[in-house]
Amino acid sequence: MTALISIIAIASYNNLAATAVLPDIGDDLGRINLLPWVITIELLTSAVAVLAAGPIVDSAGVRRTFKIAGTGFMITSIIVAAAPTMPTLIVARAAQGVFAGGVMTVATAGIGVAIPSALRPRAFASISTVWGVMGVAGPAIAALLVAVASWRAIFIFNIPVTAIALWVGWNELPDRQSAESPGATRSKRIDGVGLVLVAIITAAALSLTAATPVIVIIGAVVMVASVVVYRSWAQRTPEPILHIGHITQIRYRNVHLTSMAVLAAGVGVNSLLPLYIRGVRQESTTVAAFSVLYMTVGWTAGAWIASQLQDRWRGETVSFLGSVIAFPATVAVAFVIHIDAALPVVYLMFAWMGLGVGTITSTGAALLQNRTALAEMGRLNGAHQFLRTISLTIGIAAVAAITLAVVDHRVGDVEAVRELLGNDAEIIPDGLVDALGDGYAWAATAAAAIAAITIPAALHLFQTRRHHINSAS
Repeated sequence: MTALISIIAIASYNNLAATAVLPDIGDDLGRINLLPWVITIELLTSAVAVLAAGPIVDSAGVRRTFKIAGTGFMITSIIVAAAPTMPTLIVARAAQGVFAGGVMTVATAGIGVAIPSALRPRAFASISTVWGVMGVAGPAIAALLVAVASWRAIFIFNIPVTAIALWVGWNELPDRQSAESPGATRSKRIDGVGLVLVAIITAAALSLTAATPVIVIIGAVVMVASVVVYRSWAQRTPEPILHIGHITQIRYRNVHLTSMAVLAAGVGVNSLLPLYIRGVRQESTTVAAFSVLYMTVGWTAGAWIASQLQDRWRGETVSFLGSVIAFPATVAVAFVIHIDAALPVVYLMFAWMGLGVGTITSTGAALLQNRTALAEMGRLNGAHQFLRTISLTIGIAAVAAITLAVVDHRVGDVEAVRELLGNDAEIIPDGLVDALGDGYAWAATAAAAIAAITIPAALHLFQTRRHHINSAS
Protein backbone atom coordinates (compact mmCIF):
# COMPACT_ATOMS: atom_id res chain seq x y z
CA MET A 1 0.00 0.00 0.00
CA THR A 2 2.94 2.32 0.67
CA ALA A 3 3.98 2.08 -2.96
CA LEU A 4 0.47 2.86 -4.22
CA ILE A 5 0.27 5.90 -1.94
CA SER A 6 3.61 7.10 -3.30
CA ILE A 7 2.32 6.74 -6.84
CA ILE A 8 -0.80 8.79 -6.11
CA ALA A 9 1.42 11.46 -4.55
CA ILE A 10 3.05 11.95 -7.96
CA ALA A 11 -0.21 12.57 -9.81
CA SER A 12 -1.82 14.65 -7.06
CA TYR A 13 1.13 16.98 -6.63
CA ASN A 14 1.55 17.43 -10.38
CA ASN A 15 -2.11 18.32 -10.97
CA LEU A 16 -2.69 20.49 -7.91
CA ALA A 17 0.57 22.42 -8.18
CA ALA A 18 0.08 23.08 -11.91
CA THR A 19 -3.43 24.40 -11.31
CA ALA A 20 -2.22 26.55 -8.41
CA VAL A 21 0.35 28.40 -10.53
CA LEU A 22 -1.73 28.91 -13.68
CA PRO A 23 -1.86 32.70 -13.06
CA ASP A 24 1.95 32.83 -12.84
CA ILE A 25 2.36 30.81 -16.04
CA GLY A 26 -0.05 33.14 -17.84
CA ASP A 27 1.75 36.22 -16.53
CA ASP A 28 5.14 34.87 -17.63
CA LEU A 29 4.41 33.29 -21.02
CA GLY A 30 1.30 35.14 -22.21
CA ARG A 31 -1.00 33.59 -24.83
CA ILE A 32 -3.84 33.60 -22.27
CA ASN A 33 -6.18 31.95 -24.75
CA LEU A 34 -3.95 28.86 -24.55
CA LEU A 35 -3.61 28.88 -20.75
CA PRO A 36 -6.34 26.27 -20.07
CA TRP A 37 -4.47 23.84 -22.33
CA VAL A 38 -1.67 23.66 -19.79
CA ILE A 39 -4.05 21.52 -17.74
CA THR A 40 -6.36 20.00 -20.35
CA ILE A 41 -3.70 18.73 -22.77
CA GLU A 42 -2.03 16.72 -20.02
CA LEU A 43 -5.40 15.25 -19.10
CA LEU A 44 -6.22 14.56 -22.74
CA THR A 45 -3.10 12.52 -23.43
CA SER A 46 -3.27 10.77 -20.06
CA ALA A 47 -6.85 9.72 -20.82
CA VAL A 48 -5.65 7.89 -23.94
CA ALA A 49 -2.58 6.56 -22.13
CA VAL A 50 -4.61 4.87 -19.40
CA LEU A 51 -6.25 2.71 -22.06
CA ALA A 52 -2.90 1.63 -23.45
CA ALA A 53 -1.63 0.96 -19.93
CA GLY A 54 -4.60 -1.29 -19.10
CA PRO A 55 -3.60 -4.29 -21.25
CA ILE A 56 0.06 -3.71 -20.34
CA VAL A 57 -0.81 -4.03 -16.66
CA ASP A 58 -2.88 -7.14 -17.35
CA SER A 59 0.00 -8.87 -19.16
CA ALA A 60 3.28 -7.30 -17.97
CA GLY A 61 2.21 -6.63 -14.40
CA VAL A 62 1.79 -3.58 -12.19
CA ARG A 63 5.45 -3.29 -11.19
CA ARG A 64 6.97 -3.35 -14.65
CA THR A 65 4.40 -0.88 -15.99
CA PHE A 66 5.17 1.54 -13.17
CA LYS A 67 8.91 1.38 -13.82
CA ILE A 68 8.34 2.56 -17.39
CA ALA A 69 5.69 5.15 -16.57
CA GLY A 70 7.52 6.61 -13.57
CA THR A 71 10.82 6.98 -15.40
CA GLY A 72 9.12 8.64 -18.37
CA PHE A 73 7.28 11.01 -16.04
CA MET A 74 10.57 12.17 -14.51
CA ILE A 75 12.11 12.86 -17.90
CA THR A 76 9.13 14.79 -19.25
CA SER A 77 8.94 16.87 -16.05
CA ILE A 78 12.38 18.25 -16.89
CA ILE A 79 11.24 19.10 -20.41
CA VAL A 80 8.13 20.87 -19.08
CA ALA A 81 10.22 22.96 -16.68
CA ALA A 82 12.47 24.11 -19.53
CA ALA A 83 9.68 25.13 -21.94
CA PRO A 84 10.39 28.69 -23.21
CA THR A 85 6.95 29.53 -24.67
CA MET A 86 3.32 28.67 -24.10
CA PRO A 87 3.05 26.42 -27.22
CA THR A 88 6.17 24.45 -26.29
CA LEU A 89 4.94 24.13 -22.71
CA ILE A 90 1.68 22.65 -23.99
CA VAL A 91 3.53 20.13 -26.19
CA ALA A 92 5.72 19.14 -23.24
CA ARG A 93 2.68 18.75 -20.99
CA ALA A 94 1.12 16.49 -23.64
CA ALA A 95 4.14 14.20 -23.41
CA GLN A 96 4.01 14.31 -19.62
CA GLY A 97 0.37 13.24 -19.73
CA VAL A 98 1.24 10.02 -21.56
CA PHE A 99 3.30 8.80 -18.62
CA ALA A 100 0.95 10.31 -16.02
CA GLY A 101 -1.82 8.13 -17.47
CA GLY A 102 0.32 5.06 -16.99
CA VAL A 103 1.03 6.04 -13.40
CA MET A 104 -2.68 6.47 -12.59
CA THR A 105 -3.61 3.12 -14.17
CA VAL A 106 -0.95 1.41 -12.07
CA ALA A 107 -2.35 2.98 -8.91
CA THR A 108 -5.97 1.97 -9.46
CA ALA A 109 -5.22 -1.47 -10.92
CA GLY A 110 -2.75 -2.11 -8.10
CA ILE A 111 -5.58 -1.82 -5.58
CA GLY A 112 -7.68 -4.32 -7.52
CA VAL A 113 -4.82 -6.77 -7.82
CA ALA A 114 -3.26 -6.53 -4.37
CA ILE A 115 -6.12 -5.68 -1.97
CA PRO A 116 -9.16 -7.83 -1.06
CA SER A 117 -12.54 -6.46 -2.09
CA ALA A 118 -13.68 -5.84 1.50
CA LEU A 119 -10.73 -3.51 2.07
CA ARG A 120 -10.91 -1.59 -1.20
CA PRO A 121 -13.13 1.24 0.13
CA ARG A 122 -10.48 1.92 2.80
CA ALA A 123 -7.76 1.75 0.16
CA PHE A 124 -9.48 4.34 -2.00
CA ALA A 125 -10.04 6.47 1.11
CA SER A 126 -6.30 6.27 1.82
CA ILE A 127 -5.59 7.38 -1.71
CA SER A 128 -7.98 10.31 -1.28
CA THR A 129 -6.11 11.20 1.90
CA VAL A 130 -2.98 11.54 -0.18
CA TRP A 131 -4.88 13.96 -2.41
CA GLY A 132 -5.92 15.83 0.72
CA VAL A 133 -2.40 15.99 2.11
CA MET A 134 -1.09 17.10 -1.26
CA GLY A 135 -3.98 19.56 -1.40
CA VAL A 136 -2.27 21.28 1.51
CA ALA A 137 1.32 20.51 0.61
CA GLY A 138 1.03 20.98 -3.17
CA PRO A 139 -0.13 24.62 -3.15
CA ALA A 140 2.19 25.39 -0.23
CA ILE A 141 5.17 23.98 -2.09
CA ALA A 142 4.06 25.75 -5.27
CA ALA A 143 3.69 29.09 -3.50
CA LEU A 144 7.11 28.72 -1.88
CA LEU A 145 8.83 27.70 -5.10
CA VAL A 146 7.22 30.55 -7.03
CA ALA A 147 8.28 33.00 -4.33
CA VAL A 148 11.94 31.90 -4.29
CA ALA A 149 12.30 30.77 -7.90
CA SER A 150 9.53 30.58 -10.52
CA TRP A 151 6.63 28.40 -11.65
CA ARG A 152 9.18 26.18 -13.44
CA ALA A 153 10.49 24.95 -10.10
CA ILE A 154 7.21 23.16 -9.32
CA PHE A 155 7.84 20.76 -12.20
CA ILE A 156 11.44 20.23 -11.19
CA PHE A 157 10.08 19.19 -7.80
CA ASN A 158 8.36 16.29 -9.58
CA ILE A 159 11.75 14.62 -9.90
CA PRO A 160 12.46 13.84 -6.21
CA VAL A 161 8.78 12.98 -5.60
CA THR A 162 8.81 10.48 -8.46
CA ALA A 163 12.22 9.13 -7.50
CA ILE A 164 10.96 8.29 -4.01
CA ALA A 165 7.89 6.56 -5.45
CA LEU A 166 10.05 4.54 -7.83
CA TRP A 167 12.36 3.52 -5.01
CA VAL A 168 9.46 2.35 -2.86
CA GLY A 169 7.54 0.65 -5.67
CA TRP A 170 10.50 -0.97 -7.47
CA ASN A 171 10.18 -4.17 -5.46
CA GLU A 172 7.04 -3.65 -3.35
CA LEU A 173 4.41 -3.44 -6.08
CA PRO A 174 2.79 -6.71 -7.20
CA ASP A 175 4.31 -8.09 -10.37
CA ARG A 176 1.50 -10.02 -12.07
CA GLN A 177 -1.99 -11.09 -11.18
CA SER A 178 -2.47 -14.37 -9.43
CA ALA A 179 -1.73 -17.33 -11.67
CA GLU A 180 -5.02 -18.81 -10.50
CA SER A 181 -6.95 -16.02 -12.18
CA PRO A 182 -8.21 -17.07 -15.63
CA GLY A 183 -6.37 -15.20 -18.34
CA ALA A 184 -4.05 -13.48 -15.91
CA THR A 185 -0.85 -14.66 -17.54
CA ARG A 186 -2.05 -14.51 -21.12
CA SER A 187 -0.23 -11.86 -23.15
CA LYS A 188 -2.47 -9.01 -24.21
CA ARG A 189 -1.53 -6.94 -27.23
CA ILE A 190 -2.23 -3.22 -27.54
CA ASP A 191 -4.91 -2.42 -30.09
CA GLY A 192 -3.13 0.29 -32.09
CA VAL A 193 -6.01 1.02 -34.47
CA GLY A 194 -8.45 1.30 -31.61
CA LEU A 195 -6.07 3.56 -29.68
CA VAL A 196 -5.87 5.97 -32.63
CA LEU A 197 -9.65 6.01 -33.00
CA VAL A 198 -10.11 6.67 -29.28
CA ALA A 199 -7.59 9.51 -29.48
CA ILE A 200 -9.58 11.06 -32.33
CA ILE A 201 -12.83 10.68 -30.38
CA THR A 202 -11.21 12.29 -27.34
CA ALA A 203 -9.83 15.26 -29.25
CA ALA A 204 -13.13 15.75 -31.06
CA ALA A 205 -15.03 15.70 -27.76
CA LEU A 206 -12.72 18.37 -26.38
CA SER A 207 -13.32 20.54 -29.46
CA LEU A 208 -17.00 20.78 -28.48
CA THR A 209 -15.94 23.32 -25.83
CA ALA A 210 -14.51 25.68 -28.46
CA ALA A 211 -15.99 29.15 -28.85
CA THR A 212 -16.05 28.93 -32.66
CA PRO A 213 -19.29 27.37 -33.97
CA VAL A 214 -17.57 25.93 -37.04
CA ILE A 215 -15.07 24.04 -34.88
CA VAL A 216 -17.88 22.74 -32.66
CA ILE A 217 -19.83 21.45 -35.68
CA ILE A 218 -16.77 19.81 -37.23
CA GLY A 219 -15.82 18.29 -33.88
CA ALA A 220 -19.30 16.86 -33.38
CA VAL A 221 -19.33 15.28 -36.85
CA VAL A 222 -15.85 13.79 -36.38
CA MET A 223 -16.72 12.46 -32.93
CA VAL A 224 -19.93 10.75 -34.06
CA ALA A 225 -18.23 9.25 -37.13
CA SER A 226 -15.28 8.04 -35.06
CA VAL A 227 -17.58 6.45 -32.47
CA VAL A 228 -19.40 4.54 -35.22
CA VAL A 229 -16.13 3.36 -36.75
CA TYR A 230 -14.70 2.36 -33.38
CA ARG A 231 -17.82 0.42 -32.42
CA SER A 232 -17.56 -1.57 -35.63
CA TRP A 233 -13.84 -2.12 -35.09
CA ALA A 234 -14.29 -3.22 -31.45
CA GLN A 235 -16.82 -5.84 -32.51
CA ARG A 236 -14.38 -7.34 -35.01
CA THR A 237 -11.12 -7.33 -33.05
CA PRO A 238 -10.55 -9.89 -30.28
CA GLU A 239 -8.91 -7.49 -27.81
CA PRO A 240 -10.05 -3.89 -28.42
CA ILE A 241 -8.29 -1.14 -26.50
CA LEU A 242 -11.61 -0.21 -24.91
CA HIS A 243 -14.23 -2.89 -24.42
CA ILE A 244 -17.65 -1.41 -25.19
CA GLY A 245 -19.11 -3.63 -22.49
CA HIS A 246 -16.85 -2.07 -19.87
CA ILE A 247 -18.75 1.17 -20.52
CA THR A 248 -22.25 0.16 -21.54
CA GLN A 249 -23.02 -2.88 -19.39
CA ILE A 250 -25.69 -2.07 -16.85
CA ARG A 251 -23.45 -2.98 -13.91
CA TYR A 252 -20.89 -0.39 -15.01
CA ARG A 253 -22.50 2.50 -16.87
CA ASN A 254 -24.19 4.43 -14.06
CA VAL A 255 -21.14 4.03 -11.84
CA HIS A 256 -19.14 5.67 -14.63
CA LEU A 257 -21.75 8.36 -15.19
CA THR A 258 -21.98 9.54 -11.58
CA SER A 259 -18.20 9.91 -11.31
CA MET A 260 -17.93 11.58 -14.70
CA ALA A 261 -20.59 14.19 -13.97
CA VAL A 262 -19.32 15.14 -10.52
CA LEU A 263 -15.70 15.36 -11.72
CA ALA A 264 -16.56 17.49 -14.76
CA ALA A 265 -18.48 19.89 -12.53
CA GLY A 266 -16.25 19.94 -9.45
CA VAL A 267 -12.78 19.82 -10.96
CA GLY A 268 -13.87 22.03 -13.85
CA VAL A 269 -14.94 24.97 -11.69
CA ASN A 270 -12.10 24.43 -9.19
CA SER A 271 -9.46 24.57 -11.93
CA LEU A 272 -10.01 28.27 -12.64
CA LEU A 273 -10.49 29.29 -9.01
CA PRO A 274 -6.86 30.51 -8.68
CA LEU A 275 -7.33 32.67 -11.79
CA TYR A 276 -10.53 34.11 -10.30
CA ILE A 277 -8.91 34.75 -6.90
CA ARG A 278 -5.86 36.42 -8.49
CA GLY A 279 -7.56 38.35 -11.27
CA VAL A 280 -11.00 39.26 -9.90
CA ARG A 281 -10.42 39.35 -6.15
CA GLN A 282 -6.91 40.76 -6.65
CA GLU A 283 -5.38 38.54 -3.97
CA SER A 284 -1.72 37.57 -3.84
CA THR A 285 -0.10 34.68 -5.69
CA THR A 286 0.11 32.75 -2.43
CA VAL A 287 -3.59 33.15 -1.66
CA ALA A 288 -4.47 32.14 -5.22
CA ALA A 289 -2.25 29.06 -5.01
CA PHE A 290 -3.89 27.94 -1.77
CA SER A 291 -7.40 28.33 -3.17
CA VAL A 292 -7.29 24.82 -4.68
CA LEU A 293 -6.88 23.43 -1.18
CA TYR A 294 -10.47 23.68 -0.01
CA MET A 295 -12.19 21.37 -2.48
CA THR A 296 -9.37 18.87 -2.03
CA VAL A 297 -9.84 18.79 1.74
CA GLY A 298 -13.57 18.23 1.26
CA TRP A 299 -12.78 15.51 -1.27
CA THR A 300 -10.59 13.72 1.26
CA ALA A 301 -13.21 13.98 3.99
CA GLY A 302 -15.87 12.64 1.63
CA ALA A 303 -13.73 9.65 0.69
CA TRP A 304 -13.08 8.74 4.32
CA ILE A 305 -16.71 9.13 5.33
CA ALA A 306 -17.75 7.01 2.35
CA SER A 307 -15.31 4.24 3.33
CA GLN A 308 -16.76 4.15 6.83
CA LEU A 309 -20.34 4.12 5.56
CA GLN A 310 -19.58 1.21 3.23
CA ASP A 311 -18.91 -0.95 6.31
CA ARG A 312 -22.65 -0.71 6.99
CA TRP A 313 -24.29 0.28 3.70
CA ARG A 314 -23.97 -0.92 0.14
CA GLY A 315 -21.86 1.19 -2.18
CA GLU A 316 -24.88 2.10 -4.29
CA THR A 317 -26.54 3.70 -1.24
CA VAL A 318 -23.42 5.68 -0.41
CA SER A 319 -23.10 6.83 -4.01
CA PHE A 320 -26.66 8.17 -3.94
CA LEU A 321 -25.89 10.01 -0.71
CA GLY A 322 -22.89 11.57 -2.46
CA SER A 323 -25.08 12.86 -5.28
CA VAL A 324 -27.46 14.44 -2.77
CA ILE A 325 -24.45 16.26 -1.32
CA ALA A 326 -22.72 17.18 -4.58
CA PHE A 327 -25.50 18.75 -6.63
CA PRO A 328 -26.70 21.33 -4.07
CA ALA A 329 -23.06 22.14 -3.32
CA THR A 330 -22.29 23.03 -6.94
CA VAL A 331 -25.40 25.22 -7.03
CA ALA A 332 -24.16 26.94 -3.86
CA VAL A 333 -20.72 27.49 -5.42
CA ALA A 334 -22.27 29.19 -8.45
CA PHE A 335 -24.47 31.33 -6.20
CA VAL A 336 -21.67 32.64 -3.96
CA ILE A 337 -19.56 33.52 -7.00
CA HIS A 338 -22.46 35.37 -8.61
CA ILE A 339 -22.99 37.51 -5.50
CA ASP A 340 -19.26 38.06 -4.80
CA ALA A 341 -19.56 36.53 -1.34
CA ALA A 342 -16.71 36.85 1.15
CA LEU A 343 -13.83 34.51 0.33
CA PRO A 344 -14.24 32.35 3.47
CA VAL A 345 -17.81 31.64 2.33
CA VAL A 346 -16.59 30.80 -1.18
CA TYR A 347 -13.98 28.42 0.22
CA LEU A 348 -16.56 26.76 2.47
CA MET A 349 -18.80 26.07 -0.53
CA PHE A 350 -15.89 24.54 -2.43
CA ALA A 351 -15.14 22.28 0.56
CA TRP A 352 -18.80 21.21 0.59
CA MET A 353 -18.61 20.45 -3.13
CA GLY A 354 -15.43 18.44 -2.55
CA LEU A 355 -17.28 16.36 0.05
CA GLY A 356 -19.70 15.19 -2.63
CA VAL A 357 -16.94 14.60 -5.18
CA GLY A 358 -14.95 12.46 -2.76
CA THR A 359 -17.97 10.43 -1.71
CA ILE A 360 -19.01 9.60 -5.26
CA THR A 361 -15.62 8.96 -6.85
CA SER A 362 -14.11 6.76 -4.15
CA THR A 363 -17.32 4.74 -3.77
CA GLY A 364 -17.63 4.34 -7.54
CA ALA A 365 -14.07 3.07 -7.91
CA ALA A 366 -14.66 0.40 -5.25
CA LEU A 367 -18.02 -0.56 -6.78
CA LEU A 368 -16.47 -1.13 -10.19
CA GLN A 369 -13.63 -3.27 -8.88
CA ASN A 370 -16.02 -5.38 -6.87
CA ARG A 371 -18.04 -6.00 -10.03
CA THR A 372 -15.23 -7.22 -12.27
CA ALA A 373 -12.98 -10.27 -12.47
CA LEU A 374 -9.32 -10.04 -11.53
CA ALA A 375 -8.12 -10.90 -15.04
CA GLU A 376 -9.90 -7.80 -16.42
CA MET A 377 -8.85 -5.44 -13.63
CA GLY A 378 -6.34 -3.52 -15.74
CA ARG A 379 -8.70 -2.93 -18.67
CA LEU A 380 -11.71 -2.10 -16.49
CA ASN A 381 -9.72 0.40 -14.43
CA GLY A 382 -8.23 1.79 -17.60
CA ALA A 383 -11.71 2.30 -19.05
CA HIS A 384 -12.99 3.99 -15.89
CA GLN A 385 -9.93 6.19 -15.54
CA PHE A 386 -10.26 7.12 -19.22
CA LEU A 387 -13.88 8.19 -18.77
CA ARG A 388 -13.08 10.10 -15.59
CA THR A 389 -10.17 11.90 -17.22
CA ILE A 390 -12.19 12.76 -20.32
CA SER A 391 -15.00 14.16 -18.20
CA LEU A 392 -12.80 16.40 -16.09
CA THR A 393 -10.85 17.48 -19.18
CA ILE A 394 -14.06 18.58 -20.85
CA GLY A 395 -15.22 20.15 -17.59
CA ILE A 396 -12.06 22.24 -17.29
CA ALA A 397 -12.16 23.19 -20.97
CA ALA A 398 -15.84 24.17 -20.77
CA VAL A 399 -15.35 26.34 -17.68
CA ALA A 400 -12.37 28.05 -19.31
CA ALA A 401 -14.19 28.48 -22.63
CA ILE A 402 -17.23 30.10 -21.00
CA THR A 403 -15.13 32.35 -18.79
CA LEU A 404 -12.87 33.59 -21.58
CA ALA A 405 -15.74 33.89 -24.07
CA VAL A 406 -17.42 36.41 -21.77
CA VAL A 407 -14.14 38.33 -21.46
CA ASP A 408 -13.69 38.35 -25.23
CA HIS A 409 -17.29 39.47 -25.79
CA ARG A 410 -17.13 42.28 -23.23
CA VAL A 411 -13.54 43.49 -23.66
CA GLY A 412 -12.52 42.17 -27.07
CA ASP A 413 -9.06 41.05 -25.93
CA VAL A 414 -8.53 37.91 -23.88
CA GLU A 415 -4.80 38.67 -23.70
CA ALA A 416 -5.64 41.64 -21.45
CA VAL A 417 -6.03 39.12 -18.62
CA ARG A 418 -2.22 38.89 -18.61
CA GLU A 419 -1.96 42.52 -17.55
CA LEU A 420 -4.58 41.89 -14.90
CA LEU A 421 -2.55 39.02 -13.49
CA GLY A 422 0.56 41.18 -13.51
CA ASN A 423 -1.22 44.00 -11.63
CA ASP A 424 -0.35 46.50 -14.35
CA ALA A 425 -3.26 48.80 -13.55
CA GLU A 426 -2.35 51.45 -16.14
CA ILE A 427 -3.13 49.23 -19.13
CA ILE A 428 -6.01 47.14 -17.76
CA PRO A 429 -9.08 47.74 -19.99
CA ASP A 430 -12.25 49.08 -18.38
CA GLY A 431 -14.65 46.36 -17.36
CA LEU A 432 -12.08 43.53 -17.52
CA VAL A 433 -12.38 42.56 -13.86
CA ASP A 434 -16.17 42.45 -14.03
CA ALA A 435 -16.06 40.49 -17.28
CA LEU A 436 -13.72 37.88 -15.83
CA GLY A 437 -15.83 37.57 -12.69
CA ASP A 438 -19.11 37.28 -14.60
CA GLY A 439 -17.62 34.77 -17.01
CA TYR A 440 -16.45 32.56 -14.17
CA ALA A 441 -19.84 32.86 -12.43
CA TRP A 442 -21.69 31.68 -15.55
CA ALA A 443 -19.17 28.87 -15.99
CA ALA A 444 -19.88 27.76 -12.41
CA THR A 445 -23.60 27.80 -13.24
CA ALA A 446 -22.97 25.50 -16.20
CA ALA A 447 -20.97 23.20 -13.89
CA ALA A 448 -23.97 23.01 -11.53
CA ALA A 449 -26.14 21.90 -14.45
CA ILE A 450 -23.66 19.11 -15.21
CA ALA A 451 -23.67 18.01 -11.55
CA ALA A 452 -27.44 17.53 -11.75
CA ILE A 453 -26.76 14.39 -13.83
CA THR A 454 -25.47 12.63 -10.71
CA ILE A 455 -28.96 12.53 -9.16
CA PRO A 456 -30.76 10.28 -11.72
CA ALA A 457 -27.63 8.17 -12.35
CA ALA A 458 -27.06 7.49 -8.64
CA LEU A 459 -30.77 6.95 -8.07
CA HIS A 460 -30.77 4.22 -10.72
CA LEU A 461 -27.78 2.62 -9.01
CA PHE A 462 -29.66 2.67 -5.71
CA GLN A 463 -32.83 1.22 -7.20
CA THR A 464 -30.98 -1.68 -8.85
CA ARG A 465 -28.54 -2.35 -6.00
CA ARG A 466 -29.83 -5.89 -5.36
CA HIS A 467 -29.42 -6.99 -8.97
CA HIS A 468 -25.62 -6.85 -9.03
CA ILE A 469 -23.46 -9.14 -7.00
CA ASN A 470 -19.70 -9.15 -6.51
CA SER A 471 -18.25 -10.76 -9.64
CA ALA A 472 -14.58 -10.29 -8.78
CA SER A 473 -12.58 -13.37 -8.00
